[in-house]
Order: sequence, then C-alpha cells, then structure tokens
Amino acid sequence: MSLRDSAKGFVYRHRAPAKRAIVALRSLLPAPLARRFMLAMEKLAFTLTPAHQGDTLPPAFHAWSQRWVRPKFERLGATSPEDLYRVEIRRHAQALAGRELRIASLGAGAGDLELRLMQWLQQDGIDARMDCVDLNPRLMQAGESRARELGLDERMRFIAADATGFRDPQPYDVLVVNQFFHHVAELEVFCAALSRLLAPDGVLLSSDVVGRNGHLPWPDVDAQVQAFWRELSPAQTVDRGDGKPKPRYEAVDHAAYSNEGVRAQDVVACLADAFDFEVFLTFGAAIMPFVERRFGFNFTADGADTELLDRFATTDDTRVQRGDYPASNMFAVLRHRGGAVRQDFDPISPQRHIALTRAQLAKV
Repeated sequence: MSLRDSAKGFVYRHRAPAKRAIVALRSLLPAPLARRFMLAMEKLAFTLTPAHQGDTLPPAFHAWSQRWVRPKFERLGATSPEDLYRVEIRRHAQALAGRELRIASLGAGAGDLELRLMQWLQQDGIDARMDCVDLNPRLMQAGESRARELGLDERMRFIAADATGFRDPQPYDVLVVNQFFHHVAELEVFCAALSRLLAPDGVLLSSDVVGRNGHLPWPDVDAQVQAFWRELSPAQTVDRGDGKPKPRYEAVDHAAYSNEGVRAQDVVACLADAFDFEVFLTFGAAIMPFVERRFGFNFTADGADTELLDRFATTDDTRVQRGDYPASNMFAVLRHRGGAVRQDFDPISPQRHIALTRAQLAKV
C-alpha cells in the first residue's frame, strides 16, 4: 500500500472528528463561501471514501431488498434499479427504430454502473455511445482506464466537469442520474441543465434518495423507528460509529458536514416542475436504519432476526402505501413536459409524495 493510500485510510478511519471540524468551520463562513466550502469537502470525501464501500452493505440490507424491493421492480420486468435502467434503455432504443443512442450519465463517479450498462447494451445488440460526467478528474481517469480494459473506450467518454452545469452541443436520447440528485444543492440549475441536454423525445432515468434532507427521518417516520427500537435487544442497538448501544435511535444529519442529502426532500418537486413522470416507484422509510451500515450489521439475514425485520418491513410498507408518510427511495422515468406516453406510479403519485413531504415538513 502506498503512503498516499495509507494517509487516505487514516483520514477515513478518523472521519468523525473531521466531520465535527467541518461543521464548526462551515458555521463561521458567510453563505456563499459556505456553499463553496461544502462543495470542496464533498469532492475531498469522494477521494477518501474506499471504492469498495458500495459493496459493504450488511446482509440484512440484501435480505430486505430481495424480499421487499425486488418484487416492485419485477412488476416492471426487472430485478433491481440497475436492471431497470437496462430495461428502460432497451425499450427506448426499440422506440427509436434502431438509431444509435446517445446516453449521458451525470454524477457518474468512477463509472462502475455505466460500464456494466454498456456491456449489457452490447449484449442486447443496442448501438449506443455514453458520456460519463463527474467533477472528480481522478474518478474519470479510473473509469477511462477500466473502459480500455473492457474494450469499451471507443464507445465511452469520461468527462471531468461539473455535472450540474454540463453542456453539449448535441442532445442526448437518454440521461441517467444515479444516486446523484441528493448531492446537489442547486437543484433548479441542474434540472434546467438536464432539460437542455435531453432530446425532445428523450428519457431521463433516475434512482435516488428522496427523503428528508441530510437523511434524517421525518417526524412520523421517526416515531415509527422509535417504536421498532423499543423491541430491540441492547446488542441490536450498537452503533458501529462508537461501538456503544443506544437507548433510542439518534439520527445523524449528514448535510451538516457535506452535501450528502443536502436537498433530498426537494428532488421530486423540482423534477415535477421540469418534467413529466412516466414511472414513479418509491420504497423504504422507517425500515432503513435497521438495514443500513450503521446498525444493519447487528442483524443476521436468517432466523429470528429475519422474522423481526420482516415484521418491521411489513409495517413500514403498509404505512408508505397508505400514505402515512413518504418513502425515502425513488426510481423514476421522466420525459419533457407533455411527452409522457404512460403512467406507472407505485404506491403513490409524485404529486402525492410532494404533498406528504410538505405535510411532514410542517411538523418539523
């Protein structure tokens, strides 16, 4: 391991005090400088975060996803958000009668998803080219190198640029925004840029987090989480951050020290102002703390823990479907205003989600 990688690992392992320092510094800066400071910290964070972190979700997450999320995607002919990207791009390619597709992924990171998509599209016999755009030049270089290894470099470009203001002289048939909207502070600017980039008959595809800012729970979601929490054993409440059991669930405001979830609660409303939804699929709210990294490793993926989490998920899913509170996760297919050719909303419409979000905001 290089000295640089060792230093990055040290900083990542001691990120808690770094987060507190960022919060303190941010509070001393005027608003314009604070926004620029947070953007710089966001860029730094993505250079420090281990590339494998996305593969370190607890077994409980995968069990919940297979049991509760996969069936929602199977109804649409897919098995996961990634697979639904493939299905929707294939559908759009058929509608365009075989012409070469121009695809762009905004906020692409190192391009892992995009590389898999291009491999799948080649397997499907779809003629496509893809531009991957991300602010971090090192991630773009890594993606470009991987594309060469896979023989995809003639079909893919990796562009180091601010995705929120990216421009190209030619429109794109497909835009992909994967887990990036919730990092964007200037959502209106970004949505306007997407509208300019998207071809008149193009589609915008997105999987993202659309809960409360900073990934905090909404008041009614928090009440349900606390009700679940009271059923846990002390061992199941141990926080991976400090190794201590917690008498109640204490949420962390991730937007306080980064752009993580900075305007997550505004994503759906901003998209609804600029586009029409064709597909709007939402899921997961009060169940999320129990299947994510902070507490999810306290649960096994079988036996009594499975029964417990399945009961929590049943309650959460029922309440989301009933409209008691909005879900935290979204998959969406969108078109320009007036261009939608279908409407598939599950379990509620985007407008209902926006109304529920505003109702929760009034309780904060």
